[in-house]
Amino acid sequence: MKACQLQCARVSRKDEVRLNKVSLPTRSAVYGIGKEIGGSVYLHRQYEHLLGLVVLQAKKSIPSGFVYTVVKYNRRTGGVSFIASPDFDYRQEPEVAEIWIVRADQNARYWPARADPYIYHHKWLMVGDDYAGFDVERSKARSRAWLSVASIDKSRIGRASYWQSHVVPLLSDNAMDLKREDRQST
Repeated sequence: MKACQLQCARVSRKDEVRLNKVSLPTRSAVYGIGKEIGGSVYLHRQYEHLLGLVVLQAKKSIPSGFVYTVVKYNRRTGGVSFIASPDFDYRQEPEVAEIWIVRADQNARYWPARADPYIYHHKWLMVGDDYAGFDVERSKARSRAWLSVASIDKSRIGRASYWQSHVVPLLSDNAMDLKREDRQST
């Protein structure tokens, strides 16, 4: 986290005013914490207890040694996904790695990490303000920064390759992403 803080650039007063006008998404109204997308809620595993027995039951269907970071609960289907995201705490847009998907009938299937992985935006939605793994306020500032850029094709930002080649260059003046060498040494 120190490397992150060292790489932050000073934001001008004009940029600060512009960024503060951006409306941020809100955490799950149902659980108080979580990112809601398409009938599913995504939570950091530290908060999985908020989902109740459905997670405990689904966990029995995945390998006991599987290390996951994010839990996705699909309220429509009752399915639970356990998602590895090893860089969750130190990348602004962490990558989705391996996934175990457990259907409501407890049948489980494994999805390997993709060559061009999906990434998470607004990771602060998946944790509480008291989360110690990363600076939650800095993560909110990152959301404000990229949401304020008008030219972003939001239909394509879910893949790491597009994000890195088309969006991060627009944010480089804000220095809100770790330098490549800092990511590798963390």
